[in-house]
Amino acid sequence: MVTVQAPRIGVVGYFISGDEDFGGLVRGLRGQAFAAFGYDMIMAIYRAGGMPVPLPVVEDTYIPVQVASVDGIVFSGGEDIHPSYYGGELQASEHRIDVRRDRYETALMKAALEAEKPMLCICRGMQLLNVVMGGTLLFDIRESRPTALQHWQPDHPTRTVHTVRVKEDDFAESVLGKGEFEVNSIHHQGIDRVGEGLDVIAESPDGIAEALALKNRSHVLAVQWHPEFLAKSDGTGLKLFQWLVRISGSVQSSS
Repeated sequence: MVTVQAPRIGVVGYFISGDEDFGGLVRGLRGQAFAAFGYDMIMAIYRAGGMPVPLPVVEDTYIPVQVASVDGIVFSGGEDIHPSYYGGELQASEHRIDVRRDRYETALMKAALEAEKPMLCICRGMQLLNVVMGGTLLFDIRESRPTALQHWQPDHPTRTVHTVRVKEDDFAESVLGKGEFEVNSIHHQGIDRVGEGLDVIAESPDGIAEALALKNRSHVLAVQWHPEFLAKSDGTGLKLFQWLVRISGSVQSSS
């Protein structure tokens, strides 16, 4: 009897240093460092039929081991990317920045792209993909484009707040669907100059890029909204994880 193993989906998370005293004596000891992963993200991967594999921040030596151990990867949301990665400077409107996570995830993404691992990049993950491909970011959407929609709406993550329109394209429409649909929005930064080899495949009504894909390749997708929150009650959110699990499984079967 042949047993089909669920595709192993790596997922990145937060690095909490020992100086941050995460949980105090209730959850660990003073000076103890932690890796933290979004539970909604983990459960969305499970619901889609995958096996989530947490990928903690590690030194470069261990990144090839991480990449080889999974069939696909989710680059999740989180802190702002340090602007030095795209030729910018720190501004007063910055949110939290973790340079250790930036260094690690940049190296991990480059290794995953080289290995042609299927990838779903969410929020910060989409911005990281754009930066890794040589693009730049709007450091703060409201400062850069005062007439833009309010994209920073963190109070109700499961609530949709604006529409996105999908580009008429076989890959984009096969994954995201045709026309318009509603999404949540929890980001204050956005795509400025699009990275080399990337296509904008969905936009919000104010022209902010909401989804990216690699040209001529169908195993990398990036979205600016947070489908892991919508996936709890909305098939539109879950289908992105189902796409990742399905394509990761096909790679697994052929290897």
